[in-house]
Amino acid sequence: MVKVIVVAEGDDLGNIWLDPATPLKLARENQSPHRIAISSQISGAQDGKSSMHLRLTRTDAYRLIDQLQLALAEDSTDGAEPVVKRTELEAPLNGGVNTETGEMIFSFKGKSGLEHQFVLPFDQSGAMLEIVERGAKAAGEWHDAQLTDDLTAIQKVDIRPRETEAVTVAEDPISGRTILIIRLDGGHQFSFFLDQKIVEKLIKRQQSRAAPFCHPADPWHSVADDIEWFEKEWCTLYEPPSDADIRRGSAALRRLLVEDYLGAAWREFGFKKQPIVLGPDVIALAAKQGHEIGRVAALIAGGATINGLQAAMIGFARVDHPDTGVSADAEEGFAVASFNILRDARRQPEDNDLAGLVNTRWHLSNYLDAPGAIRRGEEIPRRDIVGYVANVGGGVHLRATNKKKEKIYAFVEELINKVRVDTMDGIFFEILSIGQAIGRSEDLRRLAATIRG
Repeated sequence: MVKVIVVAEGDDLGNIWLDPATPLKLARENQSPHRIAISSQISGAQDGKSSMHLRLTRTDAYRLIDQLQLALAEDSTDGAEPVVKRTELEAPLNGGVNTETGEMIFSFKGKSGLEHQFVLPFDQSGAMLEIVERGAKAAGEWHDAQLTDDLTAIQKVDIRPRETEAVTVAEDPISGRTILIIRLDGGHQFSFFLDQKIVEKLIKRQQSRAAPFCHPADPWHSVADDIEWFEKEWCTLYEPPSDADIRRGSAALRRLLVEDYLGAAWREFGFKKQPIVLGPDVIALAAKQGHEIGRVAALIAGGATINGLQAAMIGFARVDHPDTGVSADAEEGFAVASFNILRDARRQPEDNDLAGLVNTRWHLSNYLDAPGAIRRGEEIPRRDIVGYVANVGGGVHLRATNKKKEKIYAFVEELINKVRVDTMDGIFFEILSIGQAIGRSEDLRRLAATIRG
């Protein structure tokens, strides 16, 4: 038996009121019946050490929680001062609506791992939206305040990026304003009105200029410009340059490759041998696939990426007829086989013979002399495909300027509209492939960096 002397209040009904000193503590039994105990020091205890323990069954504890929530709600209605409980959430999880009551439901992940679910009556949804927008605006203003003077450089802020499923630019049919629609993984979709300035920034990829334009004293900077341009603008996985951009880009390729500005810059800056580029070896690929070059009707070497795929050796060739046995060399009755090599460009190439032949390491001059296309068994070097598009296809000129090339250019013309890769004509795809080989070359990126100093 323990005797405790305390100072307590009594009322007219004979009840004794004890004021526990904060903080309250919670204890529990580790064995059946697993009761819960609320304990505290007793305010006013003469010995200063006496404690009070209120022991409850688990059923009574849950009942007590409900009664506390009800009593607190009634106190708030009667004008009691509000009590603010700060809950730090880690991330939003989901949101929806109760289809029977219209209540809005939001789920959040808490810091401790507990999932918090908030239920909001339908008639309060407007106020909720206003509060969320107010908070988002304040957060956005804070974020903008972190920008440096250089508008292209943003100081790192702790805003977790989201996985995007789709991005669409559309037009509002009523106002005619541009709308950016972003759909996140999981189904959430957001739409934004864009003003013309933002649209032009998205389309033109505005380049910041830290200082007024100054013509470089070193003419080799134009070589570095072209290498970097092919890397940034042409080395895409999904959206290639337009046909017009490829046509205009053939002029840069002619300057770099046919007129040998790359080779001159490579030697000027002290590099040895030749730069290495990657591209398909169609002679070896055709042999591995069992196709004789003399029987190839049309072929594009390729090697570029488009619509998420890397494509190489696209074309068709005469083969022995599988049913009748008629030879591929016969005047008629032979069969025609189409072929291509495709891989998922989002992943690294597999380490096998086929991948090695698609991404063969070439010295630059050997790459240009190797066939980028074949027409009726005639091999067409890559440098001549660049020359054709630049000199005949509108890259620089609209007609051949080199009589010696007229025969080979005629073979190139025969390939136009004969082979397609995705939505692109085969000859333009080969130009794209050559441009990507330049932009992705580690040696040429090193050359550009050296030129920049």
